[in-house]
Amino acid sequence: MAESTSGGIVSSCLLSYPNASSYFVGGAVLYSYPIRTSLLRFDKAEHEAMGGCPTEIIKRLAGALQEKTATTWGIGEGGAAGPTPSHNGHPPGFTAFAVMGPLECVATMETGSNDRIANMAAFATGLLKLFLITLRKHHRIEIWS
Repeated sequence: MAESTSGGIVSSCLLSYPNASSYFVGGAVLYSYPIRTSLLRFDKAEHEAMGGCPTEIIKRLAGALQEKTATTWGIGEGGAAGPTPSHNGHPPGFTAFAVMGPLECVATMETGSNDRIANMAAFATGLLKLFLITLRKHHRIEIWS
């Protein structure tokens, strides 16, 4: 779990279910360049080389953490919770999601709000929904069943 603007909420949600150790290896709140560089060797220069493309950056972070932990799935999110824009100019309420594994899926979300707390909750919910949809698709389970 590679979180940024959801601040650990996704990890908390996943860990709230019994027997979490059978499916959750761990996660990191990769909120700043020092932690990204330290854990994943993903520094500011590499980030800037991606031109601030949020889906590519989040794919890189989720994929790197997945690889480092040798897990089947790696999921991640990052953007601008608010109340101000991100350093890449993304508006408050914008985030990107990535699910990496046997299936890969990326998406973005815009809430249109600068309410940091509400955005963090919306981002966590959005990523969990995307992960659930991806898991169901991978296991060929009807999404609306």
